Amino acid sequence: MEYQLAINVTPQIKLVQPELYMAEALYNTIKSNYQHLVTFLDFIQEDMTLEDEQQYLTMMLNHQAQNKGRLYLIYFEDELIGTIDLHNIQMQHKKAEIGYWIAENYAGRQITTQCVQHLCYLAFEVFGLNKLTIKADVRNIASNKVAEKVGFSYVGTDLEDMFDGEAYRDMNRYSLLKRDYNKQ
Repeated sequence: MEYQLAINVTPQIKLVQPELYMAEALYNTIKSNYQHLVTFLDFIQEDMTLEDEQQYLTMMLNHQAQNKGRLYLIYFEDELIGTIDLHNIQMQHKKAEIGYWIAENYAGRQITTQCVQHLCYLAFEVFGLNKLTIKADVRNIASNKVAEKVGFSYVGTDLEDMFDGEAYRDMNRYSLLKRDYNKQ
């Protein structure tokens, strides 16, 4: 499959800059993984529509144009299996947050870890950032392990940091500085 912009992480894994026509594949991946994703991702809604995903992609492409965010779709052998992004980019302070999710059938295969490693490279070496942060629900063991495997340092726990519609959730905060990344 041909993409306007695709970055090879491995021969099987690509980070692809989204295009609007990809909204349907994104929508289908989220819908088929709803139960897996909804526990830890507050933006996943049961009643979301294809139009919602089109609007999301449009918003993220606008954020990219304004240098406020960058979204990549994760493809494994030409199947869309998740997303990874830089958000809350603050160029004045040269920092951003990383967010990611992956389809249930691909969890535990080191794909997310490899994608985060590659996004760190892009953030530090291409985009010129100095600090990256990952926030992970304290109950999301897999997401916390990804941050640790990539070399992020645990900074602390933000108590009652997210409200999921029913209860407040505590979030672990991890950070990685460019100088520490360069030592890896």
